[in-house]
Amino acid sequence: MRHLQTTLAASLLVVAPLALGAQGLGDVAAATFPQYASVKIGSGATAKTVSQLSVPMVLVLPFGSRFNVDIATAFATSDVKVNGATASSISGLTDTQVRGNFTLGNDAVVFTVGANLPTGQYKIAEDKADAAGQIGNDFLIFPTSSYGSGFSATGGVALARSLGEWNVGVAGSFRKSSRFDAFEGVGATGGKETLTFMPADEVRARIGADRTVGSGRLALGVTFSSFGNDELANTTYATGNRFISQASLYVPVGTTDVWLSGWSLYRAKGQQYGGDAPPETVLNGAVSVGFHLGDVLIEPSFEGRNWQVDGTQAGVLGNTGLRVRWGTGPFTLIPSAMFQFGKLYPLGGGNSIDLTGWRMALTLRVH
Repeated sequence: MRHLQTTLAASLLVVAPLALGAQGLGDVAAATFPQYASVKIGSGATAKTVSQLSVPMVLVLPFGSRFNVDIATAFATSDVKVNGATASSISGLTDTQVRGNFTLGNDAVVFTVGANLPTGQYKIAEDKADAAGQIGNDFLIFPTSSYGSGFSATGGVALARSLGEWNVGVAGSFRKSSRFDAFEGVGATGGKETLTFMPADEVRARIGADRTVGSGRLALGVTFSSFGNDELANTTYATGNRFISQASLYVPVGTTDVWLSGWSLYRAKGQQYGGDAPPETVLNGAVSVGFHLGDVLIEPSFEGRNWQVDGTQAGVLGNTGLRVRWGTGPFTLIPSAMFQFGKLYPLGGGNSIDLTGWRMALTLRVH
């Protein structure tokens, strides 16, 4: 399942229209942000725990005032345990994304070209397939959703202008993917069999707008993605088109920052390997409050998420967390932790399944 979480690979597809200024210009910038996520599904002897340690790394290289290149990759370890024993595990580098941005005029037009380089994990064996598959979930959202998606190239353009009190931007892009060997298992004759995967090409369009509201700021955005047919083992299927809506409101109250935000994902009816994929919707809302104590920002937050499949309740999730930001000189350090709790609901009926989990992250920026 294609992942919602914003990564650099996703940003290759759409240049953010709300931030069309020159990106990363000036000195070279680097960042790493180790993340750990663990979710326990169910209880008792049949409980399954899916855990991941991910270490993304980003480097931004400026070449003059109008052109910059950013490079991103990650090292990730993912495990699936049942009743405390490891059932499946996969570890290693992910693919590497390289993106170049060229700005025209007064930051009103940005051209982007990028490539996904296949430096990740391929020909995944059967004993690793469960761990590789569990992390690609739009509801639970693990830090790294895929270890490899083959070589692909993306081109895009974004335009922005002011319309009265609003700043409005539109963007479009096209991604062309190539075939790659995805899984290796035992064939019908008992020998090894390699399954080849051909990802669908993707067309993406986005419109966004923001404006000041009093002393705060409101931002809105909608993204539409249309996919062709994926192909696996000579079988074609379509994932279904996607609509992602986002909104955020920043309101300063004295020395306190208040953020309200939300997003929704709607995936239209499609097909998956072996059958139909019914439409699904994920809704998410969050509130956070930032307290400034000198050079330190302390920000508690709460987030709620709802998942429906073909109009039927499939899951609910609550996240309560704390983030701290501290900067000195060229360094910014941001540790955070979050506790998760919720339920999954079997689509065929039956008792609900408990969800509990932890997430921790540490961001270090050098600028």
